[in-house]
Amino acid sequence: MPVRRDTDGRWRYREWVKGPDGQKTRINGTSPKDNNTKAGAQEALVAAIEEIKFPDRKRTRKEVMTFEEWFNGRFWEEWVIAERNKPSERAAKECAFRVWLQPIIGKMRLDDINAAVVQQVRAKMVEKKIGDKRINNVMAVLSKALRYAVDAELIDHSPKIRFRKTERPEIEAWDWDEYPRILASARVEGPEWYAAVCLAGEAGLRIGEVRALRWREDVDLVSGYVTVNQQSWKGQVGTPKGRTRRTIPMTDTLVAALKALDVVRTGNVIRNPDGTPIRDAQTSHATYRICFNAGLPEEGWHRLRHAFGTHAALLGVNPWTLMSWMGHKRIDETMGYVHVAERSRREIPETILRAAENKTDPNQRVVAMLGARAKNGTNSSDAINETRKMSVA
Repeated sequence: MPVRRDTDGRWRYREWVKGPDGQKTRINGTSPKDNNTKAGAQEALVAAIEEIKFPDRKRTRKEVMTFEEWFNGRFWEEWVIAERNKPSERAAKECAFRVWLQPIIGKMRLDDINAAVVQQVRAKMVEKKIGDKRINNVMAVLSKALRYAVDAELIDHSPKIRFRKTERPEIEAWDWDEYPRILASARVEGPEWYAAVCLAGEAGLRIGEVRALRWREDVDLVSGYVTVNQQSWKGQVGTPKGRTRRTIPMTDTLVAALKALDVVRTGNVIRNPDGTPIRDAQTSHATYRICFNAGLPEEGWHRLRHAFGTHAALLGVNPWTLMSWMGHKRIDETMGYVHVAERSRREIPETILRAAENKTDPNQRVVAMLGARAKNGTNSSDAINETRKMSVA
């Protein structure tokens, strides 16, 4: 029998073949790794017989597009666009391709990209001292493009791509005494920026979610809840990260900040005086300015979100409740805040503890204590004004 299956599960072929000169040659081999079937072994046998019988016949290689043609063409249209990748995801894929993949493998045929080529891409990035997390991101883009090429039947198999294990970055949050200084500095900056800081620090919103928050659809001042339905990135509005819609109870501090806004309560909550949406650059400059005027290191908006999550964990919120408030897809993301709270447990200020004295519901107790953080410490808007005058002088 020319085709058989060995005890190791591998399909093999073995046969005597007479060549053009009358000489008999024994051929043997195995089915392709990506097609370990009887039919695969038979196809391999037929190909081997043809090579012996017709040595002068040139086997034509089927035409396969280059990685550049595939990525910018069908892959982008059929996967990136069809799967509704977010604008930020599209930008990340485009950047990975333009900076790393196009210069190294852009002109290569898809079926020429093997494990060695993948390692060459990795080696180039290591040579440039790129971090493992960034390398993993580029490798993920390459892997997705090649695996979809297999699904689309352009190539037979995709090379194995390895990903290095990386530790999650440490969660850095404002301390009990630092957070009220940020609020005081934001209050001096103006009611809009104070409300924006409260949305991030009192409800854990990401800055893109703050920019996209709407009065009528997302804010309920009567029941005291804010709902995150969308986010804004470089002027493009889409679903929140993880496509997770969530509702968060508002603290008294946040409710007061929103009620203090002198605007018609329609359209975006945080906006320019002429009603136009806040740009990404405006929010970036604002947070550094607020931190500087508070006499603290210049940090981004995400540190306010970290303060909300870490402080809620320190105040004893249920991790599953915190997961819902933060909009996480996996509980291990939320547990990062719990672990930080356990490792750096600090004494909770008395002013914060007193805010929960008359609350019986666990979640209401946590929300009340979160809202009391603004009253902690001795820093006031007047003190921040003095800091600003000294910095200018």
